[in-house]
Amino acid sequence: MTTKEFILLEKSLLSELPVFAIKGRLMFIPHTELILRGISFEGSSFDKTSFYASMFVMPLCVPTNHLYFNFGNRIRKENGADRWNVAMPNLVTELGSALKLQAVPFLSRIESLLDFVEVAKSFSGNPHTPKAIAFALARAGQNSQAVEVLDQLLSQLDLNVAWQREIADQAKALRAKLVTNPIEAQQQLDAWEAETVHNLGLDDFVVKRPT
Repeated sequence: MTTKEFILLEKSLLSELPVFAIKGRLMFIPHTELILRGISFEGSSFDKTSFYASMFVMPLCVPTNHLYFNFGNRIRKENGADRWNVAMPNLVTELGSALKLQAVPFLSRIESLLDFVEVAKSFSGNPHTPKAIAFALARAGQNSQAVEVLDQLLSQLDLNVAWQREIADQAKALRAKLVTNPIEAQQQLDAWEAETVHNLGLDDFVVKRPT
């Protein structure tokens, strides 16, 4: 499916999800607490009419060039399958119902950075999880907790791996600022937020809170 086709599908779903906005293949809830809560649509390699829908949440203070779905899950049909098809006769009705049943409750309970932290703790796997938790804690002003998580993260990273070394560099930089100059730490997080919002093309949708 093309981006244009996904946008048409998203527009047809707005009657079921009126609080959402659309940006390309992304439907999301415009918010002021600097957390992106959304549903992303992606094509399937199975055929040209199949696609997946994923619900996710991510704190904008974690610098990134793209969406990631570390904190979320795919939307599934009643039979448990996660691949949808545009040729389904009742696609909008069935997908809309699935989104209201699965995505809306999940996204609605994450209204602040600290809400995100609690939800993120249930996701495990790679170093990106504690990194996001630590950055969110720091942005929420929970400096001592953020430093504690950063220390745990740094002890687990393999600095011989390039992407983990990059995480370590950002974690060390933020940790140093949190300890010596918390105001500067907030300024850094604010700069990362602005960078992420711009990289995702959401400048016109995300409302900045006072710093």
